[in-house]
Formats: sequence, structure tokens, C-alpha cells
Amino acid sequence: MSLRDDTRALLERHGLWAQKRFGQNFLVDAGVVRDIAAAALRDAPKQVIEIGPGLGTLTSALLDLGAEVTAVEKDPGLVPLLEETLAGRPFTLVHADALKTDLAALWPEGTRPTVAGNIPYNISSPLLVQLVAQRERLGPVTLMVQTEVAERWMAKPGSKAYGSPTVLIQTWADIRRVRGVPPQCFLPPPKVHSTVVRFDWLPAPRVPVPDPAHYERTVRTAFGQRRKTLRNALRAGFSPEVVAAAEGALDLGRRAETLSLAELSALAEALRQG
Repeated sequence: MSLRDDTRALLERHGLWAQKRFGQNFLVDAGVVRDIAAAALRDAPKQVIEIGPGLGTLTSALLDLGAEVTAVEKDPGLVPLLEETLAGRPFTLVHADALKTDLAALWPEGTRPTVAGNIPYNISSPLLVQLVAQRERLGPVTLMVQTEVAERWMAKPGSKAYGSPTVLIQTWADIRRVRGVPPQCFLPPPKVHSTVVRFDWLPAPRVPVPDPAHYERTVRTAFGQRRKTLRNALRAGFSPEVVAAAEGALDLGRRAETLSLAELSALAEALRQG
């Protein structure tokens, strides 16, 4: 039987189906599963946090490569299935919402576990923010996300996709595309294409960031009203006096999407000093 047939049979046996409210689309292409597992564990710790294990397909592939997996699953209907399917293997299941979980704390301090997941597309943005915040306690991250999301994360200044998520991840990590995944690789097939990406945390930010919280605030405010110039957009988060004091750092008549990471770093510092 193919992985697709096995998945259908498993769902039928347990009386389950993909839940739209959890953003579920089950991966049923064995080659894609192997590629994700291999990319996640390449030169990375074998201690893994998996976000949204679903039916345990990627989990099994990670375990087959020698990983120990702690998985966070929100859907209570999948818990008995996972516990049955993966019984006796180095696998721990945490029934929780990943967005409300201190992921790094699922492994002992100092472990810096690898993160992997075919994540629900509706949590990709808040999950990115969470992972960046926990970057000093996490290892490499390999995720399958909607292609549009992956393009935003990897975008260049001046492009339509370039925004605050781009800046946040590229400031703190190297990001690369692993592979594309078409809709027919899922059950049920989504209406969008997917992309697997991996990011590896940098030992230091790509640009000077003396105050990470202030830097993030600057980036979010600058991109908060994309059609406005920086001079007007920044007033949503900073006083007119502080914005005026930053005029010497760069041309505030520009829009945020035209700024490089270095220019955003300089802007953040000018606002901090102002």
C-alpha cells in the first residue's frame, strides 16, 4: 500500500478526518516526508521538537533517522492515534497549543533542540515570532509552510513580499529553501502550494541590534502601514519629536519596504537615541 492508502485506512480505522479548524492537511508523499526529515536532521541535534505531528508520518521518519522526538499536538482526536502508532519508540507527546507552549523548555536546559513540522498554515506568522524570541534556546528549524509565506520570509528589499517577518527572520538566521511541495502530496489537497524551508540561527545578529525589543518594535511600526512614508508610518508608534530626531539617520520620505537590514538597524538606533 502507498502512504496515501495507509493514511486513508488509518483515518477510517480511528473514525477521523482532517479538521479544517486545525488547518490540517495530511502529507501523503513518502519522498517529501523523507526529504523533510533529512533536511531537519542534517548537522543538527537529534533531540527534536515537532510542531503538529498530525498522524505521525514525519515523526516516524525522524525516529527512523535516530531522532528522539517530543511532539506538540493541539487536536485531542489525534492523541490516542499517535500514542498507539508510536508506542515503544523514543517519542513523547504533549497535548497542547504550540503557540502557548514554551517549546525550548520541553527539553532540558542547554539541549537546543531541533525544530521541525508540517505546520498548520494559519499559525505560521505567530509561530515565527515565537521561534525568533526563543532562538537562543533552539537549534535549526525546518518547516513546511504555504509557499507565499516562505517567499515572504526569503524576500529581498524592494519586493512586494518584503515585510516585518522577512526582517525578523533574516536578522537572526540564515534561511534557505529545501524543496517545493505541490497540493497533490496532501490528503485532502490544499488550494495552495507549499514550500519546505530551513533556518539556522546566526551566532550574532546580521546587523547591530543593541535592544532586540526596540528593534522589533521599530520594524513592526515601519511596516505597519506599508503605503505610507516612514515619516508618517513611524508616528503610529513613536512621538513626533522622536521621529523628527531620526531624520538625520536616513531619508524618512522612503517606505519601509525599500530599506535594507542595515538601514533598519540604523533607523532603530536613531529612534532609540531620540
